[in-house]
Amino acid sequence: MIDTGSLTDLISAFRRSSQAQSVSPETVGSILQKIVDILATAGTEADVTIVQQWHEALKVAQPALTSLAQGKSDRNHVYLNSKRVNLYTGAVTDYNDIQIQQATTERAGAMRAQQVIDLNATKKSVGEIEKQIATINSLLQISSGESLASVVYKVSQISCHVVDGELKIKGATQLIKDGYIPYLFRYTGKRNQYKHVAEGESKPKKKYCARTKGWNLFGSRYTVKLHDQTLTFSTNAKVEYCKPAQSYSSAASILVSNHVNKKGHPCFG
Repeated sequence: MIDTGSLTDLISAFRRSSQAQSVSPETVGSILQKIVDILATAGTEADVTIVQQWHEALKVAQPALTSLAQGKSDRNHVYLNSKRVNLYTGAVTDYNDIQIQQATTERAGAMRAQQVIDLNATKKSVGEIEKQIATINSLLQISSGESLASVVYKVSQISCHVVDGELKIKGATQLIKDGYIPYLFRYTGKRNQYKHVAEGESKPKKKYCARTKGWNLFGSRYTVKLHDQTLTFSTNAKVEYCKPAQSYSSAASILVSNHVNKKGHPCFG
């Protein structure tokens, strides 16, 4: 709009002039010049058209986003609170409806709480694996001229030696410290026994399965024990090999039992 306040003041003063010779060409010219100056600031018809177009566009324009803030907490989504202003009326409105979906294998998105838990657990597991790899690398220090096979042999090889009538186990000390338990196996042939009741008979008859050969457990976890490098054997009776031993002996004769058969002959198992 054109500001005509100063022009109105001049016209009002001109009308109040009552003295003779008060109206002069200079006075009239000043008023006319003021009118020309004001008209010079007026917009053209093209300017008015542009303003009208802006006015109509603002009526249908979507609200403008003015601010974003973290919304409510959620384990699976991210919520945002926003403020928006109506470009036509200037009214400001709060919105709480912006939701960022969780990430999937097909698209990017917000990380779920469970994914963070899994990621931390994986990080911890990787740290433990790295420690184990470092330990293995320290054990497999290869000197100049050594092969990897020779180093692994020195680290893992277990050997048996008889020294002064005692069985020495070398290379197993660290395994015992790590919680491993020695067991004793023997290569034997056996056939399992079972009772069979034939048709028409009341009493079962003793029968045997097919004979098999192989490595079978002798006793239990209590049968043998390693003291330093010496292998010792439980002094319990064989029927009590599955119980903690009262004592241990390094004499191999502990493993051999004898009895007298019906004919009076000594027998050894």
